[in-house]
Amino acid sequence: MYDYLVVGAGFFGSVFAREMTNAGAKCLVIDKRGHIAGNCYTEQKNGINIHKYGPHIFHTNSEKI
Repeated sequence: MYDYLVVGAGFFGSVFAREMTNAGAKCLVIDKRGHIAGNCYTEQKNGINIHKYGPHIFHTNSEKI
């Protein structure tokens, strides 16, 4: 039995599942892809990280971050 079903193992799904697990909940994370990290997934080729789904930029209005 799980407390949360998380659909998608990208940034939000992965962080949410980790935080809820740290708080004592049980999470099941599913994704249609065979890897974690969603669109931020990278593959190594010849020692170089290559963005499989194109480059991504993280935006925030938080001055702290």
